[in-house]
Amino acid sequence: TLGGLATSTMTTRASITGVEGLECIRLKIETTKPEDSTVLEKLGPLGSMINENSPPFPSGEALEKVQPGSSEVRLETSFCDEGLRISKDGDKRHDVYVWKRKGFGSGMKL
Repeated sequence: TLGGLATSTMTTRASITGVEGLECIRLKIETTKPEDSTVLEKLGPLGSMINENSPPFPSGEALEKVQPGSSEVRLETSFCDEGLRISKDGDKRHDVYVWKRKGFGSGMKL
């Protein structure tokens, strides 16, 4: 990140391929794309256009080319409330993921 000068949020999209009980879902990784890039923000409208029109990287396909089956993961959630989720890869117990929700998407009703 160039010492914090350039930052972005990497967003990986996946599709749900199955459910295991109440705490675990199977996912297939599809794409990854940087969002909220500080470098693109400095470019103003041009940066916005680049961000909106740049295709995501096909990370699922790339993972499959390296090792078949590597784009599929089990996501096991051990804690979840309205603001925080703690999950781990069900097959690799040492990989822990923590999400902090910034807000709910538009149009969501609770």
